[in-house]
Amino acid sequence: MLINRTDSATFQDPEEVCSKSPFRVLVVEDDLVHFTYCEYILRSIYGDKLLLERAVDCLGAIEKLNTQEFEICLLDYLVKDGNAKDVLARVDFGHVTTPVIVVSAFDDRDFVLEALRHGADDYVIKGKFSENDLHQAIQYAIYRKYKELRLRQRALYDPLTGLANRHLLFDRLDEVHRFSTRHDEKFAVLVIDLDKLKQVNDTMGHEAGDRLIQCSANALIGSMRSSDTIARVGGDEFVAILKNIRDKEGVARLCDSMRQAIEARAAAEIGLTKDISCSIGIAVFPDDSSSPTEMLRMADTAMYTVKRAGGGSFKFA
Repeated sequence: MLINRTDSATFQDPEEVCSKSPFRVLVVEDDLVHFTYCEYILRSIYGDKLLLERAVDCLGAIEKLNTQEFEICLLDYLVKDGNAKDVLARVDFGHVTTPVIVVSAFDDRDFVLEALRHGADDYVIKGKFSENDLHQAIQYAIYRKYKELRLRQRALYDPLTGLANRHLLFDRLDEVHRFSTRHDEKFAVLVIDLDKLKQVNDTMGHEAGDRLIQCSANALIGSMRSSDTIARVGGDEFVAILKNIRDKEGVARLCDSMRQAIEARAAAEIGLTKDISCSIGIAVFPDDSSSPTEMLRMADTAMYTVKRAGGGSFKFA
């Protein structure tokens, strides 16, 4: 699923990464002599744990970084067919979590900092780093990447459920709107509000209320496709974006599944069996509106209409 859980929610803390076996390293180096030197230093540090791969040009480095996972990448600044900036500019760091250390032949702070600004995590000077120097650089780069991912998670994801937050929702909504417009496809926006959360908070406490929110988030995730997006935008309010829908009948079936899944999870995980459901409002592009902002407003209005009628159902705008 695009945004059911942050990709960075699965990242490990630095100590776990540093102690991994195998310890996977990508060395981007077209010079065999220096590659051999890197391999010697790395084997001195990691011994039999080391699993080493090599790329000799920009395209090879980009492909490996975008499609494989490594604990660290040593990236030569001047590599065949380009340089470190060319590689870093074409790596999708929205999903790639491999820390990158630039290996530069130039002991020039400004020169190397330019590469760091493009996404590298640290640097060492070619031919001048010892075993201790490289080991410290690797540990620092792993720690720096960890902190970066934690900050990204806090900025874009809801801490209670791990779902996208409002900021990331609007980014994804704009993305889906542009894609659907270009390819003449329909998509739907659902505003989902839990029923009876206040009563749960008042009678069982806020811890039970938080558990209800969490199990409801998991129920919504389990009801949706991997291409869809689900976000938490308020205390008991969620927004879903459904890409490439065929008809309203399919959306209606999904809404029924969501409602039933929330009821089942609330009963199984918290023991709540009475009046725990959700109210859902739906807007469809381009049938209801061609504006994402207006779709959200229309879906929200439809949701409140369901809420006032007693909840536990859905309504199209």
